[in-house]
Amino acid sequence: MSLDVDWQRAQTQLATPFFNAIRPALDLLGKENWPQLAALNRIAEEKNSCTFRGARLNFISATDDTSSAMAYETHIATTGEIPTRANWHDTFNALQWLSLPEMKSTISQQHATLLARGGKAEAKARSVPRDVLTMFDESGIIVASPDASLLKLVREFQWHTLFVTRRNDVIANIRFLLVGHGLMEKSLSPFIGITAKAMLVNIGAEDDCEAAAVSWLQDEANLQSARNLAPLPLLGIPGWDSRNEDAAFYQQTHYFRSGYLRDANYA
Repeated sequence: MSLDVDWQRAQTQLATPFFNAIRPALDLLGKENWPQLAALNRIAEEKNSCTFRGARLNFISATDDTSSAMAYETHIATTGEIPTRANWHDTFNALQWLSLPEMKSTISQQHATLLARGGKAEAKARSVPRDVLTMFDESGIIVASPDASLLKLVREFQWHTLFVTRRNDVIANIRFLLVGHGLMEKSLSPFIGITAKAMLVNIGAEDDCEAAAVSWLQDEANLQSARNLAPLPLLGIPGWDSRNEDAAFYQQTHYFRSGYLRDANYA
């Protein structure tokens, strides 16, 4: 199947809440053909998008020269050039940059800083902080609420209480913003088991989710453990899957788990 047909067929799913975080960029692209680098760069120019070092974003064809972690992250930070293949994964990464530039720039900055500090050893084997950054970049969701008790239910895997007992509170008082580009690719065809890494932020309804994410990412304490990102079954979010309108849906304990599968030596 050609890429342009994939793009056309994906439009119904791209209109769902799974992709609200990149809606600003999606709305600027046509619905008929696969977005070319020129279209992505036009949006970047219109938005005056830059890296944390002030380099203008420029989506380019991927080459082997930027395949290693050191080369890839350093190249982006220094030049603003983002290697982009004509596939869903890289296209969602580009749309991340165009829709959430401050968040992506902060992730880039943290990677570049940690790589400069750790050198070849860091490039060869990611430290925990870079693991956390990568998990969020690939599979992250921002879960924002002024009600700390709702966020606590997410943290404690209390899915029935959260999504059934307090369903109306969730609908009224939590914003869910899927931002991980790898998980966006999986969300084109959601399946039982699809789970995000949730950044829980206790902010007001009028506060900016991206700004809250930037603050979270800049706090080194948050990068010290993968458990600072809470597992969240995406299909449990009200409005994201029609099956969850039936409370029995949440009885699937293999998906809506009561805790971590591993409790020992988990960083």
